[in-house]
Amino acid sequence: GQQFVYEFAVTDRAGTYWFHPHPHGLTATQVVNGLAGLFVVSDDDSDKVGLPAGEFDVPLVIQDRVFDADNQFVYSPDMMTAMMGFLGDRILINGQPDLTLPVATRAYRFRVLNGSNSRIFKLAWSDGTPLTIIGTDAGLIAAPVTRDHAMLAPGERLELWADFSGHVVGDELKLISQAFSGAEGLVPASGGAMGGMMHGGMMGSMTDAPELGTPQDLLGVRVERQEA
Repeated sequence: GQQFVYEFAVTDRAGTYWFHPHPHGLTATQVVNGLAGLFVVSDDDSDKVGLPAGEFDVPLVIQDRVFDADNQFVYSPDMMTAMMGFLGDRILINGQPDLTLPVATRAYRFRVLNGSNSRIFKLAWSDGTPLTIIGTDAGLIAAPVTRDHAMLAPGERLELWADFSGHVVGDELKLISQAFSGAEGLVPASGGAMGGMMHGGMMGSMTDAPELGTPQDLLGVRVERQEA
């Protein structure tokens, strides 16, 4: 029941950062149990860009988890899982399974974090619309970049410009992870995996969770109101 208040100066440039613990041998366990979150830094320069703000600046923390029969998180890794990485069988967005985000017919700023232990995602829109990337781990980039998909390893962040002005009320689409295999999913261990580093692109798991590279639905988006 005790509390501790951390006070420190933020010297980083504006961007989407995140926090999680680093006790030796306990990082993965504590993150799985919820001790992680976004740390959004802004400054005068980033504010001048005029990107969507307030309710239109949306954090999206993607994590895979396993639940037991009592709806509690399960994380009791065997030696192989501890070495090769944990893979869950449920996708959570901001701690919620099967999340559908209500949006208006306008532009949004999506701040996307892969907060998973070991799972890599190949982000794409279900209708084939290209991703418009406006920022990475290091903050906003000089100019938007469009891609059919974007790989996102554990700990990595992307900022997306998501414009729904071309849709009508009632339209639905999904942010998905497309299938991938082989070198496409390989990243160095410094990519940020916690408690289960990546070795040669192979991931272990203590569960019957989907294998790395299996296509998955991440986030539903439903257009619920019209804006001029």
